[in-house]
Amino acid sequence: MFGGSHELSIDSKGRLAIPAKFRDLLSRRYTLSLVLTLDSRQKLLLYPEAEWERVSTQLLGMKVAGNPVLQRYQNLLLHNAETLEWDGSGRILISANLRKRVDFDKEVTLVGRANRLELWGRQHWEEEMNQALDINPDELAFQLGQTDLKL
Repeated sequence: MFGGSHELSIDSKGRLAIPAKFRDLLSRRYTLSLVLTLDSRQKLLLYPEAEWERVSTQLLGMKVAGNPVLQRYQNLLLHNAETLEWDGSGRILISANLRKRVDFDKEVTLVGRANRLELWGRQHWEEEMNQALDINPDELAFQLGQTDLKL
């Protein structure tokens, strides 16, 4: 399982160095192939290839007919998925096509989230974290009480 966050930079050629912590986990549990895709203007998703196969099967199985929002989201993820491998220096190349569609440039935060990694523009990540930290504790307790989550 992926966890933690790392502040990184995308170089002028569009390369991103994957931290050793994540590379070690990928090489132990998965193949060296990764799938990078769009999620929104704020972030890209990076899956080990085996995890992406499971996710893409679920995406293809979604009932999207008549629901343009789900249809567009399904298309966004599937149409922009690119299979990558890291180079000898542990870097991946983020294509110009994906870089032009996100609302960030060089300064990014790579975040582990269970079965995937998320690549956020640093400013978007900071905004997301501040919003999470500002959640009303009573509202959070109520909402968590509506779930099966036991912390």
